[in-house]
Amino acid sequence: MEKDVINILIVDDEKYEGILMEKSVAWESEGFHIMGNVQCAEDALALMEKQTPDIVYTDINMPRIDGLELSRRIRETYPAVHIVIVTGYREFEYAREAIHIGVEEFLLKPIQSDELLAAAVKLREQILKEREQQSKDVEIYPVLCQELLRRIVTGYIKSEEAEEKLSEYQIRLWKNKGVRGALLIMDLEDHDILLKLLEIMNEALGEKNYGYFSLEKNKIFFVVEETPEIKKLLGNAFEQITELGKDGTVATSVSCYYEEIDGSPKILSECEEALVDTMRDERKTLIFYEDYIEYMQQISHSYPVNFDSYRIAVKSGDQEAAVGFIDHYLEQYIFNGPLMISQLRNLGVLLFHNTMSVLKESNKHLDNEEQVKILENISGINTLQEFCRTLYALIEGTIQTISRNAGGNTVAQKAQEYIEQNLDREKLSLNLIASDLFVNASYLSRIFKQSVGESITKYIMRKRVEKSMELFDTTDLKVYEVAAAVGMPDAHYFGTSFKKYTGKTVNEYKSKNRTLSGK
Repeated sequence: MEKDVINILIVDDEKYEGILMEKSVAWESEGFHIMGNVQCAEDALALMEKQTPDIVYTDINMPRIDGLELSRRIRETYPAVHIVIVTGYREFEYAREAIHIGVEEFLLKPIQSDELLAAAVKLREQILKEREQQSKDVEIYPVLCQELLRRIVTGYIKSEEAEEKLSEYQIRLWKNKGVRGALLIMDLEDHDILLKLLEIMNEALGEKNYGYFSLEKNKIFFVVEETPEIKKLLGNAFEQITELGKDGTVATSVSCYYEEIDGSPKILSECEEALVDTMRDERKTLIFYEDYIEYMQQISHSYPVNFDSYRIAVKSGDQEAAVGFIDHYLEQYIFNGPLMISQLRNLGVLLFHNTMSVLKESNKHLDNEEQVKILENISGINTLQEFCRTLYALIEGTIQTISRNAGGNTVAQKAQEYIEQNLDREKLSLNLIASDLFVNASYLSRIFKQSVGESITKYIMRKRVEKSMELFDTTDLKVYEVAAAVGMPDAHYFGTSFKKYTGKTVNEYKSKNRTLSGK
């Protein structure tokens, strides 16, 4: 096959020697092709600019540029070319220098035809393997580039390694001016649409000025080199891309500009955050993160209320408190004047984003389709009843999602662990535990009793008495010392609580303990 033919270039300043090497072997029948036979290094290099050989046979002793210097230049410019030195020089220094340069064979004149062929046959197997690997590399190269960008953007690769890989793959992003992220959502199931999309990006930005990878079947993420005209260029590209989407939803969000690789994960998170909000209406939308933040700030300034208590209520699973926060908010800001539908919708957006932040803090999330559906419902609110129904359902669903904790480390379990570790604190109480665990006290009280079967107050007392019994059994501490060790420095109160729990006074318990132990 033509692709398996090995091209050979012969370089020898003695014309007869060159002709002899060319004619003494039936190269064509052996699967080789003599692509050139020249008498100087300059002609060889000029020929190689037009066509790259697989093997170069070169003499050492040539005028102006000798064979070793030619080999050095070939190795620098055409590292895949294999070099065979053919010379009458027998000095060891020449051979050593040739090996240092990367020459694979060193043949001495007068050369025999079988030696010439043997050197070429030996190199052919290596060349064919390299061609096969190169063919695979060409096929897999785009995939490798996409996977590298994915690892960089998702933070799975450190900046030093990322820089090395970018250089290895000849990707110049982050090299000059930094990048932005651009997240596009549209129907990409048709392969032809993807190809047309990339054609648009190539024309608008230049093939080397962006990279991409797929997030989901209908989402593609671009890493775009920053330029002074980037917003205009992306805007022009988006106008053409919307034509590909026909009547379907097409939306793109663009992150802020980040110069360093370490900031790469932010370009994805910013795009995802902004994109969800642009999808409230099924329309073609392009939004930049800077504009999105400005929009959110305008909404927040309209309602100067701290959402911390709302987030704490949702995170702790206290649906009653979360709903109470909304009711109070409505009373204070919405009902104090004409009921404005736009105000309800804006409030819904704020509550949505605060709810999503709670999910994120809990390492939970709703998929994008769910988020889009909720935001679409919010944008379509026309009555107070619709508002309440939508937001209350969001709260309930979020609390259920958070409660599904694979590790089983529930709020009640955390409270039990906290109590075990803090029995010596005199003021250990429901309010203190709730505050330190960042949960609502009434919710903690209710969930603890449901899970453990007794109130927190009774649980604390029981654990204190059990701990004191353990200390009486294993130490010689005095009664007041044991009382202090379990957070009850009032010895009289400790004694009363001890008898109430065990049915015995402290002295009766200690006396029985001494009898049983034989002391």
